[in-house]
Amino acid sequence: MSRRSPSRGTLALGIALGAIGVVCVAGGLALLGWRILAPDDAVIAPPHLFGTPEPTPTPGLLGTALPAPPLPPALTQVVILPVSEPPTPTATAIPTDTPAPSDTPTSTLTPSPAEPSPAAPPQETLTPAPSVTPTPAPSATPTVTETAPTLTATPIPTIPTLPLTASPTPISGAPPTRIRIAAIGLDAPVVPVGQHAVTLDGELFSQWDVPPTRAAGWHQTSAPLGAPGNTVLNGHHNVYGEVFRYLAALKPGDWIALDAADRRYHYVVVQTMTLAEEGQPLDVRAENARWILPTADERVTLVTCWPSYANTHRLVVIALPLWDVIPPADIP
Repeated sequence: MSRRSPSRGTLALGIALGAIGVVCVAGGLALLGWRILAPDDAVIAPPHLFGTPEPTPTPGLLGTALPAPPLPPALTQVVILPVSEPPTPTATAIPTDTPAPSDTPTSTLTPSPAEPSPAAPPQETLTPAPSVTPTPAPSATPTVTETAPTLTATPIPTIPTLPLTASPTPISGAPPTRIRIAAIGLDAPVVPVGQHAVTLDGELFSQWDVPPTRAAGWHQTSAPLGAPGNTVLNGHHNVYGEVFRYLAALKPGDWIALDAADRRYHYVVVQTMTLAEEGQPLDVRAENARWILPTADERVTLVTCWPSYANTHRLVVIALPLWDVIPPADIP
């Protein structure tokens, strides 16, 4: 009894199915290796494979998205979001790293925004200017000081200077000196940073500097801790110590602790956003920069680049004071 040989169609189908099986096995092994060798990158889907993340924030811990601060009348008054590339800052103050303060717990831990210090500098109500000179923390007077003996700055005369308007009533507060986020194992110093000039679409703008070390940079025209306003911190994610490398792992509900002088302030993450920035039109970049403008409420905004292998997007994390989010009775 003779056996009939398979037809050409059946043979071709078998070869095709075999090839698909080989591709699936190879892809699975590749993904497994990626997961083992680069777990941080494997968790976050690259934007060019799964589309660009929505620039509009999705509802976070509060159930509704926070509104972005309003744009100033002139687009050139916007200070562009920082970039996590090796910078060439012209007006950045980088103090030497200081040891972390003691974390010895008190007898009863009741995290809450600390009472503001009466000797701390006043809050400035201002519109970020393209040529703002780095300003040290002033004494508790309504006078705004725009020079500092410890900072070196190269003036940019071609950028129009906008007036800095001091609050009529001095607001207590202190610049942050250290940031701690237990959820991502972060414990790093915070240093003040200034701005440098960039040219976008033929116009001069300012862009925030980023500390060239493992430290978060406090935008020194943003709010101090313990006072109403937007306290803005930036940091590198793939160079210079990668202080904000794991910021993308934060989710609503995670806690952030910021030290200022001898006090600690507690905040809760309420919203995270991934905004397309690199190569975007100027109006899009200005819209992104709204999130670092002054606000009427008290909040902390953290900014870095995303994903870890590139700088195409900006990751923005917004946190509110602990007691504004969680009633004191519900705090463990």
